Amino acid sequence: MLRSPLLEARGISKAFPGVQALVDVDFTLEAGEIHALVGENGAGKSTLVKILTGVYQPDAGTLLVDGRSVRISSRRDAERLGIAAIHQEIVLVPELDVASNILLGEPPTLGRGWRSRLGVIDRAQLYTRAGAALGRVHADIDPHLRAGSLGVSAAQLVLIARGLSQDNRILVLDEPTAALTPGERDELFVRLYALRDRGVGILYVSHRLDEVVTLANRITVLRDGQVVRTLPAAEAKVERVIELMLARSLSEMYPERLQGGRRPVVLEVRGLSRAGVLDGVSLAARGGEIVGVTGLVGAGKSELARAIYGADAKDAGAILVDGVDTPIRSPRDALKAGIALVPEDRKSQGLVLLLSIVENVALAVANCVRVSGAVTRFNQILAARRLGAIARSYIRRFSIHARSEYQLTRDLSGGTQQKVVLAKNLATQPKVIIFDEPTRGIDVGSKAEIYRMMKDLAAGGVAILLVSSEVQEVVAMSDRIYVMRKGAVVAEVDRADASERTVMRYAAAGG
Repeated sequence: MLRSPLLEARGISKAFPGVQALVDVDFTLEAGEIHALVGENGAGKSTLVKILTGVYQPDAGTLLVDGRSVRISSRRDAERLGIAAIHQEIVLVPELDVASNILLGEPPTLGRGWRSRLGVIDRAQLYTRAGAALGRVHADIDPHLRAGSLGVSAAQLVLIARGLSQDNRILVLDEPTAALTPGERDELFVRLYALRDRGVGILYVSHRLDEVVTLANRITVLRDGQVVRTLPAAEAKVERVIELMLARSLSEMYPERLQGGRRPVVLEVRGLSRAGVLDGVSLAARGGEIVGVTGLVGAGKSELARAIYGADAKDAGAILVDGVDTPIRSPRDALKAGIALVPEDRKSQGLVLLLSIVENVALAVANCVRVSGAVTRFNQILAARRLGAIARSYIRRFSIHARSEYQLTRDLSGGTQQKVVLAKNLATQPKVIIFDEPTRGIDVGSKAEIYRMMKDLAAGGVAILLVSSEVQEVVAMSDRIYVMRKGAVVAEVDRADASERTVMRYAAAGG
């Protein structure tokens, strides 16, 4: 006798104003399997996840759990059916401690019967249960800490611990490893395998295809709101999955680099140091050159980017722009000197999510004295028409999928938000652009677009620093590579000698 799938979606469709997000989607999740859902940004993955967890209601189609038709109208409905979701976005209450966030909405109370309904929290039980949940994901985090004091990686582990704290039958994970170190990711995978072996059905959404093909039993590919194909693990090769997602081959991912003439050095860093973080870092980038900076987690890559940009203080060292010693003590100084930064965390550092595309562009341009005169009257009043024209030009240039330049950036997909961050930086007309983890958390199609934009910028004479933990993209895109370890540069590798193995050897062992 055939058993029913644990979770089934039949003919699910969903439309938004001007956008058909899902079209007649069929999807099944079996008990005791990890089923991955992949696709470009805008393919419909998040919409399907939100329908399965009660955030959205489908326009057509049926949802079934254990073969029974169900209506999931809210998160509570999903929880009653044993469905828990761990979303990519960090949604913690910053003023509460870690324990209260893990057991948010269901804290243990003192007493029994009517006494428990008084709502007095049993603090001892709260911290015991929270500590146990953190232990399940091997997170060494004090449950008494205020959640707002956590870094991105620790906050992500707290969210995962919260999702795993209940005895759920269906677990939905949306980009759960985006902010985790390799060690934390491996610990999570061990936990997911254990849950799978206990019969839990896991829906795993990720842009990291190397993880997906290793972890999943099946992979469903979405493109333009439709299911392209569901692959068993035996057929799931990264190259094949990318071809299904993009309708083109993997060879088109990285654009061909054409070497021009040798141009002057635009950016030079000499002996940049900060106690415990950076140790005498020196590097140089010429106009039209893409210079990679890579290393393992904790090597000091992002700290270097922020120090060059003036976002973090420096103890020693000099920064030269066009051969001139240029004191950079703040991002305003960097923008004035012609240095722009596309930061690691686009949501908290790159954008104001409650502002529109044009308003985010205005923030960058109005604070850059080199170009602010072009968009202000009397250097004080913003010229809305000029800013709108600039924003529209970048929307066309980068094929930004938005209803207009006045759409809030919080409503855009991750890849589209990254394009807006790039647009606002380009509006300052920089000589140097620092890309810090530019493709983290975006799909392969958006990655290909970012790579093409970088190539075009370099062809136009801009010097680019590509700061990334993704060794493959650094090797494929860079003219030269600086490898960092423990806050210092341990090697400089030319393009002709660069390979993933060579770079990783320097990153891991320093030589």
